[in-house]
Amino acid sequence: MKPKDETRYRPIGVVKNRTRLERFAALNGWVTARGGWIVSFPGAEPVIVECLPGSPLIDELTEAGYELEPAGEGERIIPGQIVQRLGLASNGAFEPLVGDATQPAALTVTHAGIARVLRFSLGTA
Repeated sequence: MKPKDETRYRPIGVVKNRTRLERFAALNGWVTARGGWIVSFPGAEPVIVECLPGSPLIDELTEAGYELEPAGEGERIIPGQIVQRLGLASNGAFEPLVGDATQPAALTVTHAGIARVLRFSLGTA
């Protein structure tokens, strides 16, 4: 008797003939859950994905069987990208702390900011 091959994934009950829109929606949910963005229209060829530099999404897509081709860079407004430390001045007003200030921050505020993103086009392996 042969030992069971535990390394192969064999899905049970998976619908084989999904529409292009259903496949796009599934991929979009998967990419979004991992911190990326799909910026192409549903059903468009090729599918363009954006992610922050250093994101593990690139490796995860490759492991999932996608061939990634670099498609340039872009910018995206990200919530929480800018962190501003404010200290309490002698008159009771908040003022920004300079980089080497020893005074503890009385308030930390985050703002949306512009971040560089990497773009990739996806193809199936």
